[in-house]
Parts: sequence; structure tokens; C-alpha cells
Amino acid sequence: KWIEEQKERDRKERKERERREKEKRRKRKRAEVYITRHVAAILQRQEFILKLTRAMMMFGGPSHRLVAQIQSTARVLELEMSCMYLPDVMWISFEDSATGTSHVKFIRQGSALDVGKLGEAHGLYWDVIHDTISVSSASTALDNLMRRKPTYSFPQLIFLGGMCSSSICSVSFNGSFIDSLVSFPLGALLVAIQLLSVRNELYGNVFEITVATLLSFVSAALASTKRICYEAVASSSVVLILPGFIVLNGSLELSSRSLVAGSVRLCYALVYSLFLGFGLAIGAELYQTMLSKPLLGGKDYMCSTSHDAEGGWWQRTPSLWWAFLSVPCYSLFLSLRFGAVVGRRELFLLVVISCIGWVTNHFVGTKFPNQSDISAAVGAFAVGLVSNLYGRFFAGNAFVVMITGILFQLPSGLGNGGLFNFVVDQTTGSSSSYQSGFNTALQLISTSIGLTVGLGISLVLVHPVQSRRRAAGMFSL
Repeated sequence: KWIEEQKERDRKERKERERREKEKRRKRKRAEVYITRHVAAILQRQEFILKLTRAMMMFGGPSHRLVAQIQSTARVLELEMSCMYLPDVMWISFEDSATGTSHVKFIRQGSALDVGKLGEAHGLYWDVIHDTISVSSASTALDNLMRRKPTYSFPQLIFLGGMCSSSICSVSFNGSFIDSLVSFPLGALLVAIQLLSVRNELYGNVFEITVATLLSFVSAALASTKRICYEAVASSSVVLILPGFIVLNGSLELSSRSLVAGSVRLCYALVYSLFLGFGLAIGAELYQTMLSKPLLGGKDYMCSTSHDAEGGWWQRTPSLWWAFLSVPCYSLFLSLRFGAVVGRRELFLLVVISCIGWVTNHFVGTKFPNQSDISAAVGAFAVGLVSNLYGRFFAGNAFVVMITGILFQLPSGLGNGGLFNFVVDQTTGSSSSYQSGFNTALQLISTSIGLTVGLGISLVLVHPVQSRRRAAGMFSL
């Protein structure tokens, strides 16, 4: 009996030992599965951060908010991360405090403004941080978005470029109806060369100078008929390659204390404006040398010599009433040129807010003549106020709906002289020609400073109370 009891006891102890070992194996396996899933989830979140950064840089998101936005997204996804931004370059370091290691990624991506895709990328980001979709699904959607073909085809973009030049000719550069018609093929030619230059990296380095030379030569030849205004046609034909967006980004980065990126952009904008002026001057000089004729209307900023006040309506300087047609048209075509999608609410808001900005800028400019910084500040304040109110109370995207209204106010850097002072000084052999070129660049910078101040004040008024969301808001200028 005692032996049987001992055997029973041994059997129970053996079963208990086996049960404990099974439990240990089960816990160990559960821990391994958890660690594997946890590491996989971390890698997926890191991949989403990298793809979101590349998408924002690719589609022209506001660079002065990019670092704050990515860091805010990493906090939401519970990642330890630090990053540094330079123009077209982002360094991202993923850190692990438990092991004391870091993983550095280097992203180099050129940018081109695409309003439609930028809005979609923001929608994916918004869904992820509000846990509407998973990180893996958002990463796949960002991949598809970055690989998707452009919204508009090659012929459509050429048509939009021509319509942009034609519609801004009268409202910003005092061109007649004939000048607007002539500007259409020149603007279309610029966009066609711009799209083709992407395929040849070597030609892309001299694209601005060569296309400005060609358009200036053609404009000077047309102006010799004494029916076409050289200043209006040449200005409106190159309006889509003005460095306005570069200067705006640089000013916003400096105001956000991003000293390196802002300084690089502003220096590049200065040299870029000299490239344009030099190209326009070469075209005018070639016309004078080849045909032995003087340049007509180089400093005729009101086009008074080429327009006939007693002629037909198509020959006269247009009245202000034409703005009811040309301002909405330019706003519409510029928005479409930057990828806005037809049928969406954002396109309507882009046109309306742009018209509000132009009206404010124009009538303030009549009270403060030759002070582009003041008129730009008030116009940007109006645009920023309406856009941020829309973003706050209608859960919209403030940056996307304000961008056309901001860019509409930057061609004023060419009006009232601008680059054509440089062109005339260069063609007449003046020793101070490059000084007038730098004055034009400084005029663009003063306009961008006004835009920065106006946008900053509007943001403070709409969001007077500091919040974590606003501090890292990607889509508030």
C-alpha cells in the first residue's frame, strides 16, 4: 500500500511538472509571437513615416512645417524619431532607447506642386492618426498615389499653360485683347518645353534662360508691328516660371527659424530671377542685332504706344471690368495647372479665395502705390483668414485652398518695371544693368515678406489658443 501511494505521488508530481513546462513553453511562444508582431508593427510604422515624407516632398507640401509634421506623426505612432530638413533632402533617424541604437534614413526627392495628390496624401495621413485605416493599408495607398500618372495629359497641360498666360495678360500687365490672344501660343510653348525638358537633365539646367530668350525674341518681333505690347506679352508668357513659390517657401522657412533651408531658397531665387532677366535681355538683344531695329515698348509698362485709344475695343487698354472675367479664369486655369481635380469642392474654393485675394490686393495697391509689400500683406491676410476659417470649421485643408490665391499676388514682381528694367539696361549697354536685376529680386523678396506677415497674422487670429495640433499642423501656412 505504501508503495502504491508513493507511485501515485510520483505520477502526480510528474504531471504537474509536465503541466508547468507546457505552460512555460506556451508563454515563451506567446512572447515570441508578440515580439515578432511588435517588431513587424514598428517596421510598418517606420515605412509609413518614410513614404509620407517622400509624398509630401514630391507633391509640394509646405516645407517649413514638414519637420514638425513628421515628428508629430511619429509621436502618434509611438515611434522615437528625429529628423532634419534641407531643400529636397530629409534625414530621418529612428531611435531605440532600450538598446541605445539608431537607424538613419536619407530621402532625396525633388518637389513639384500637385494640389490634387497633396490633398489625397493629407487624407491618408489624417485617417491613420485617427485610426480609421491601418498603417499597412495607408502605405500601400501612398505607393499607388506616388506611382499614379499625372491628373492631366500632355496636350491638356499645354492648353492650360496657354490659358494661364492669356488670362493674366490683361489683368496684371495691361495687355489688350490682341495681346491676350498672342500670349496663348507663347504660354503653351513654354509649358511644352518645360514638360519635355524633364526628360533631358542637361537641358534642364539651362531651360529658364533658353525659353526666356526665345519668348523675348518672339515678343520683340511681334512688338515691331506697333500693335502688340512687348512688356505685356513677354511678361504673361513667362509667368508660369517666375520664382514666386520658391521665394514664398524661403520666407516662410526663415520665419519658422529654418535658417539653412530658407537662406538657400532665397539665394537661389535671387540667382533664378537674374537668369530670367538675362534670358529676356538676350532675346531682345538678338532681335535688335539680327534685324537692326530698336526694341519697341521696353519700358512702356502701360502699353500706351502700342494700344490705340481711338481704335476698336480689342486694341485698347482693357478697363477694370475685364477683371470679372480674367481673374476667375486665371485662378481656375492656374489651379488646374497645379493638379486640382475638376468636380471637387477644393477647386471652387481655390477660385473664390483667389478672387478675394486679388480684389484685396488690387484696391489696397491703389491706396499704397509702388508698395508691393503692404498690398501683398493685406491680400495674404484675406486669403489666409478665409482659408484657415474653412480649415478650422469645415475640417478642410487650408494650405490646398489658399495656394492659388497666394501665387496670384506674386506676378506683381514683374509689374511696374520689374525684370524689364534689367532688359532695357542690358540692351542699351548700361553699366548698372545687373543692379536693376537685383532690385527686381529684392522686389520679389519684399512681396514675399508681406505674404509671410499676412499669413502669420491670419493664422494667429483664427487659432489664438496654442494647441498641439496647430503647433505641428502641416497644412497651415
